[in-house]
Amino acid sequence: MFSKHLICLICLCTIGSAQAQIKQEKSKVYDSIPVMGSDTETFALYLPESHVAAEPSPIIFIFEPAARGSVGVSSFIKASERYGYILVCSNDSKNGPYDRNFDIANRLFDTVFTRILIKEDEMYVAGFSGGSRLASAIASLTNRFVGVIACGAGFSGTQEHIPSTQDYAYVGLCGDRDMNYSEMLGNTDYLDLMKFNSTLMTYSGEHKWPPQRQLVRAFDWLHLQKLKKNGALPLDTALKHYTSDYARIATFITDQEFLLASEEYERLIQTYNGLLAIDSLKAQHKTFKNSKDYKKQRTALDNALVLEGRLKTKLGGRLLTNFKKPDASNFSWWEKELDKLNKLRTKEDSELKKMVYRLKFSLYVRAYSWKNTLMHTPSEKQSEFIDRFIALLYLKK
Repeated sequence: MFSKHLICLICLCTIGSAQAQIKQEKSKVYDSIPVMGSDTETFALYLPESHVAAEPSPIIFIFEPAARGSVGVSSFIKASERYGYILVCSNDSKNGPYDRNFDIANRLFDTVFTRILIKEDEMYVAGFSGGSRLASAIASLTNRFVGVIACGAGFSGTQEHIPSTQDYAYVGLCGDRDMNYSEMLGNTDYLDLMKFNSTLMTYSGEHKWPPQRQLVRAFDWLHLQKLKKNGALPLDTALKHYTSDYARIATFITDQEFLLASEEYERLIQTYNGLLAIDSLKAQHKTFKNSKDYKKQRTALDNALVLEGRLKTKLGGRLLTNFKKPDASNFSWWEKELDKLNKLRTKEDSELKKMVYRLKFSLYVRAYSWKNTLMHTPSEKQSEFIDRFIALLYLKK
C-alpha cells in the first residue's frame, strides 16, 4: 500500500545522510535537482536565507498540475523567507493517475528525507488544481503532515483521499472567478460538519496559483494552528495576529467586499476562540450580517451559485453528448445558449459576471482536456467539434 510505504519514509525523515546532503546556495531557485532511484525525474528546490544545513528544517512539498517545479516553488518564496520553510516541487508529478503520482512522490520524499534534515513536526504539503487534490490525498493517506494548502481545487473522488479524522490543518485558497469556486465553498460545509480544523480564504482571482500575499496569509493561519495545538501561543503573539487580521475587515468593508469581510469575521472567531475575549467580535459579526449591504451581496452570490449549478449540468451534459457524437451536434443551439450566457455579463450584478467567467472556463477546460486525449486516440470529427466549440465559446461580441 502506498500509504504504509510513505509513512515509513516520513518516520525516517530526520535521519539524513551527512555525506549526501544537498548544499545549494540559499535564496535561489534550483529547477532540476535529480531524484534518487530515477534516471529522469527531478525537482525544484529553494532554501531560505535562514536555512542551516546541519539543523532540521521545516518544509513544504508542492505539487504543480503541469509539473512546473520552479513555478510551484516561486509561488511560496515569501512564505519560505517568513517562516524558514524549504520548498520542494516535483518536475514530474502532474495531472494524471494517482498511482503514478504516488510513486513519483515516494521517490521524491525518499530523496529529500535522505539528503536534507527535516523537522518531522513541521512538514506541509501544498498544491494547485489537480496538485491540490493530490496534496490532500497524500496528507489524508499518511496523516504525517502538519497542514495542507489547497489552492483552486478540493478533493479527489476517492473516499480515502478526503480528510475526516486526520490530525492536520487544512486551508483552502480560491479566487472568486475560479471554476472550482463553488466546489471549494461546498467543501467548507463538509469540513465544518466534520469539525475538521480548516478555513477557506477567497479573494478576487481566477484559476491560477494564488498571489504570494494570499499564500503568506494561509501560512500565518497555519502557524497559529501549530502554536495553538502545541500550547505554545503567547498572548502577545495572539494579539499581534488578531490586530492584523481585524484590520483586514475594515479594508474589506471600505472596498465594499462585504462577503470577504464576513469570511474574515468567521475566521477570527474560529481562530481566537478560547484565546482572547471575542464576545464583542461575535456581536459585531451578527450585526454586520443583518446589514443591507451584506445581505444584498450574499443573496446575489447564492442566486448565482444556484444558476451556475443548473447551467453546469445542462451545458456540461450537452457538451459530453456532442463530443461522443459530434455528427449530431447542433451549433445553432450552442450559439443561442452561449449568447444567453454572455448577456448575463451585461447586467449590473457582479456575482453573475463572475459566475459566467467560472462557467465558461469550466467548459473550456473540459473541452481542452478531451482535445488532449485525442492526441492518443485521434478522431478527426471529435477534434473538429472541440476546435469549433472553443472558438465559439470565446467569440467576442
